[in-house]
Amino acid sequence: MMRLIIIGLSIIFFTLSTIITFKALELPDPKNSLQDDQKLATSESNNAIKALGLPNPRISHQDEKLATSESNNVIERLAEDQNTNRAIVADLQGKITQLEEQLKTKQEALEDIKATDAKNRPRTLAVFSGWTFRPGKNGVNDVALSTIENFVGDIVASKGSRILIEGHTDNIPTGNRQIDNMDLSLRRARAIADILISRGISPKRISVIGYGDAHPIDSNDTKEGRAKNRRVEVKLLPKEPKEGKS
Repeated sequence: MMRLIIIGLSIIFFTLSTIITFKALELPDPKNSLQDDQKLATSESNNAIKALGLPNPRISHQDEKLATSESNNVIERLAEDQNTNRAIVADLQGKITQLEEQLKTKQEALEDIKATDAKNRPRTLAVFSGWTFRPGKNGVNDVALSTIENFVGDIVASKGSRILIEGHTDNIPTGNRQIDNMDLSLRRARAIADILISRGISPKRISVIGYGDAHPIDSNDTKEGRAKNRRVEVKLLPKEPKEGKS
């Protein structure tokens, strides 16, 4: 029992001694010290940031929010501009399509006009020149006969069309007082017409004319040029319009 009392008194004395020692040393409260240290560190950090010219973290955060807001505004404006541009492009594409359709219509109309014009124009079927006719003669050689066979089918297929046969000569006199170049050119045209008639072409569809040496296509100063000028042209004319129709 006595031992327990002694132990208890020892503990009391130790506790009192410890309290007296803390007060003598005036040690700060650990909690208050920690808060003070945090405040001091924050103050020193702010001072260091100012000294180095660095942005304040709080201000930087505000700037970041502002930048984000401005960025969003820019994105929205770009989206609006993009939608506007798309509408403009769509409108332009529509106009281009309309213009293309109009151009296509006009081209088709032009092609129809060309086709009609070509149909109404005389078409040269053959030109008998070179050595088809000998000087001063109206006889036709075998080459000319073969050429005629090639286009007789076109004449037959073009029902209602007319055939115009034009005769031409060079400027060399025929040497025959009874036959001049005008008469010779007509005889040559008739020689071709007779062959067509013999192939079944109606004489009513054929017209012949002689021009003599009035329409040369080459010089009469050379043998080759005169051979070209001695020629007969066979042309297919469009069907004559009926009376009362334009």
